[in-house]
Amino acid sequence: MSLTLRATLLIGFAAVCAQAQTRTLGLYAGSARGLNAESRLVMKAELKRLLEPAGIEIVWKDSAGRRSGEDFELIAVSSFEGSCSPEGPAQIPASASLADTSISDGHVLPFFRVDCARLIQMLGRHIGSSVLGRALARVIAHEIYHIVARTADHQETGVAKAIFSAQDLTDSRFEFDSWSILLMRPSSVAGVSKAFGAASR
Repeated sequence: MSLTLRATLLIGFAAVCAQAQTRTLGLYAGSARGLNAESRLVMKAELKRLLEPAGIEIVWKDSAGRRSGEDFELIAVSSFEGSCSPEGPAQIPASASLADTSISDGHVLPFFRVDCARLIQMLGRHIGSSVLGRALARVIAHEIYHIVARTADHQETGVAKAIFSAQDLTDSRFEFDSWSILLMRPSSVAGVSKAFGAASR
């Protein structure tokens, strides 16, 4: 089976499963200090757009108000460091990462943090509210990829790659590559994708 045909079949299979196997992810978000309403709305819309192809529906929850009995198929807990306002202070080391996910004994944990001050330092203080919201969503989507796919590995292109440029964060379109989308699907879907890979060898 040619690589082109295999890729076409995988993408088609992923599209079918996107409708049949949508899962909810409860995102317990900490306070994003200084983030305005417009940035927040754009962030939520962009994250929804990025994760829809993987069959993931985000349910935003306040991490301080978690109640017993809440049940989601997937869970992630986020925290935001520094001010999420371009007008806030952003004097931080240039080597600081935009975000990271907790790992223990080689296992990816459902906790991640976003460094708002580092992000704003990278994008510049004159960044618009909508562009900031879009950039935040892409950073968050990257960390959710690690949590849902249960991998610390990165891809060469798209939202799952290791390093983002300012253009990646601010362009009108930026997506997950098709393999990253498959990795975020339920294990039954990932199993079929591996079977396709084995059949082509």
